[in-house]
This record gives sequence, structure tokens and C-alpha cells, in this order.
Amino acid sequence: MDHARPGRDVLDRSLRTSWIVAGALALALASTQPYDALALLAGEVISTLHFIFLRKIVKLFTEKRGGLTLAIIGKVLVVYGGLFALMTWDKIRYAPLCAGFAIPFAVLFLKSMMLAFGAGPASLTRRAKGAMLVLAVVGASAFATTAHAQTSGGQSASGHAAPAASHEAATELPNWLVILHDFNPGNAVIGWLEKNQIIVFAWIAGLLFLFVSWLAMRKPKMVPGPFQNAVEWMVESLEDVAGGLLGSHIEKHFPIIGALFFYILTINLLGILPGMKSATSSLDLTLALALITFLYVQFWGIRNLGIVGYLDHLAGSPRDAIGWMMLPVMLPVHILGELAKPVSLSCRLFGNIFGEDTLIVVFVSATALCLKAGLTALAVPPMAGITALFMMLQTLTSIVQALIFSLLATVYLYMMLPHEEHAHEEAHASH
Repeated sequence: MDHARPGRDVLDRSLRTSWIVAGALALALASTQPYDALALLAGEVISTLHFIFLRKIVKLFTEKRGGLTLAIIGKVLVVYGGLFALMTWDKIRYAPLCAGFAIPFAVLFLKSMMLAFGAGPASLTRRAKGAMLVLAVVGASAFATTAHAQTSGGQSASGHAAPAASHEAATELPNWLVILHDFNPGNAVIGWLEKNQIIVFAWIAGLLFLFVSWLAMRKPKMVPGPFQNAVEWMVESLEDVAGGLLGSHIEKHFPIIGALFFYILTINLLGILPGMKSATSSLDLTLALALITFLYVQFWGIRNLGIVGYLDHLAGSPRDAIGWMMLPVMLPVHILGELAKPVSLSCRLFGNIFGEDTLIVVFVSATALCLKAGLTALAVPPMAGITALFMMLQTLTSIVQALIFSLLATVYLYMMLPHEEHAHEEAHASH
């Protein structure tokens, strides 16, 4: 049997899908920019011929057949010669030609990713999703190129310099509030929402968290469905991890620990969606969450240990002469340590989410620079792959950061338990 058949099937499906995408884009451009539509289809033809010749060359090389040299010469003449001839035609623009040439590469990459993370050949649904993803990527690239050309033309016609904000390094992509404010700059309500977008997105995340919780538990069943089962599994897993530290105190303190984890997780994941924003990328919100945790821990520390026991904890629990002699040193150190907890919690969460947003801007800026230089073939497939992988990494980081925040709050609560309870829990764990 032909061992190369699976790869051949993937390539054939990718080429068919790329022709659908290229045809749809060319049809959309035909009425207003016919030469750009022609350049797009010409790039698709050249790219398809490239893959056909490449497959033929690999087959001849692996099977040790004759005609390898003729195939290579034919590829050079047809593919590279045709590409050179198209580039010398003054009515054909370079950007749509490169976009058409890049479409099969992008489709092949996405289909390969789907097969790598899937269980078998792509179904009709996954094919449609792949086509839509490619269409979105290529369409966004074409839109960015057109928008850049229009912006450059508008600036040269008006003679005005670029806004001062363009000279500043962006740290995040614009969200829907910023875009809405740009289209309605005089609206007072929209202006307030844009100015206080951290609060707005924090409320959106909170409402989304409450809605998902209500949706999962509105009709609890003894034999839960997939959604209820997933939510219960996440809650029980977090309760098991936190319960390993707090022991019998977990029932009392798990509501705040679970609320912190799932609320922060919702905020972090919200920022992955296009047009949305992670409110935890602002130090204001992370510091507010850390202060809530700090005050909660101190309250239960005083309640568990009592005033005397709490002061003894801050003093380092001196029990001998050396401990009392070190009291003037240890008391300020422990107070500073308690005050450093909310700072460390807030800075850790803020730094990671802010860094993710900055990396997204770097990737988008690199794509924009490639498009500005006319290197569409270099910009679309690699950046699409990098962005997809980074979104997976960002999802994992969002979960890890929410878990770290909630577990550190659990550790701080554990440190406020009476010391004899520490010994009891450790002895119980050893048994």
C-alpha cells in the first residue's frame, strides 16, 4: 500500500480548502479591486503548483526514479518563473500576490495542528472551522494592509503628523470600550466607561462567574451532566488541594478561597478573547484582591489566636531569653513580612498577566511590520502559528496564576492557625 497516502490526503484537502478561501476573498475584491483579486488568485495558482511539483520531486527522490532533474527544472521555470513574471507586471500589487501565495501554507498549517491535537481525520465541522480560521487570518491581514495604506494616504494628503500616542509603546491591544470611545468621543457615558475600563471588565468577569455558577447548579442532579460534572470536579479538586493545608478548617474558609480562584481565573481567561481585557493586568485590581485577602487573613488570625496570641505570632513566638532579646528585631521583621504578603500577591499576578498582554502586542506588531514591508507570506503563517501556541500557553498561565494566588492565601491562613493545631494536623497526616 502507499504509505504516503495520509499526508497526500491532508495536502489535497488543504489545497481544496485554500481554493475556497482564495475564491471567496477574490470574489469580495473583484468589484472594487479587480487586479488585487487577480493577484490573489495568481498567488494561489503559483502556491498550488509549488506543492504539486514539491510532492512530485519528493516522490521521485524517495523512490529513486528517473526524471528528478526534469521535475526540479520544471518547478523552477513554472513556479519561480511565473512568480517573477507576475511581480514584473506593474498592475499586480505585491501584497495580495503574497497573500494568495500564503493561503495554502496557512491552511496546511492549521489542518496539521488540528490533526496533531485531534484523534483522527478532520470532520466536516473541523474543516469548516479551519476554513473560517484561515479566512479570518487572511482577511485580517488584508484589512490591516488596506487600513495601513489608507492611513498613510490620509496622512500624506492632509500633511498632519501622526498622533502623539502612536509614538508611545503600546502595552495591550485595544478592547471594545476603546474602539467604542474612538467612534463616539463626545459621549459622556462611553467616556466614563473607557476611563474606568478596569472596573467595567472586573464587573463583567464577576457577572460571568456568577452566571456560570448559576447555570451549573440551577438544577443539580444526582447523576450530573457534563457541565455540572466539570464544575463539580474543579471545585472538589481545589477543595482537596486547599484541604490538605487547612484540614478541618477548610469548610469554613473554602468559600473565600474558591471565590478568589474562580474569579481570578475568569478575569484572566476573559483577556484571551479578542476585544476583551484582563482586569488583572492592572495593579489596582490585583492590589485590591490582595488587600481583601490580607484583611481576611488578619481577621481570622486575631479570631483564631486571640489578641495575645496574634501579638505573640507577630513577635515570632519568643519562648526563651534569646527569643525575648531578639524581640526588637523580630517584631518589625514580622510586621514587614505581613505587609509584604499583599504586595507579593498583587505584583506576581499583575506582572504575569501584564507580560502576556505585552507579548500579544509584540506578536501583532511584528505581523504589522511584516505587512507594512509587504512580506505577507512571512507574516501570516508563522504569526498565526505562534499566536495559536501562545494562546494555549496563556490559558495555562491563567489557570496557574489563579491557583497560585488562592493557594498562597490558603498558606497565609494556615500560618494563622494556633500552633497546637499545626502539630495535631501534622501528626494526623503522618499517621
